[in-house]
Amino acid sequence: MSLLFFYELAVAFEQLSAYNCPVVICGDFNIHVDQRDDQHAIKLDQLLKSFGYVQHVNELTHDAGHTFDLVITNGDTCIVDLVVSDRISDHSLIFFRTCVKKPPTDSQ
Repeated sequence: MSLLFFYELAVAFEQLSAYNCPVVICGDFNIHVDQRDDQHAIKLDQLLKSFGYVQHVNELTHDAGHTFDLVITNGDTCIVDLVVSDRISDHSLIFFRTCVKKPPTDSQ
């Protein structure tokens, strides 16, 4: 994991913050977020907190026994009914629902 990844993620978060909209980021981050002393997990956690983002997966998602697959949202986006399901490869499938309100139209 390079510093370039964290720099580019920070740039993406900065760009997303310009929009006032719900954000959901999902995927295999290949960072051991279940290991609190892992330097990359610490750096990711600090970056998420600095932009007001939350990581919602708290179970192991990989057959090697780590949490690599993440669901990240900004503070205004709620996640409910998150389930880490069966593995479809060496990774688990993650199901969840979001609580996103439709924004008002200009005519309202």
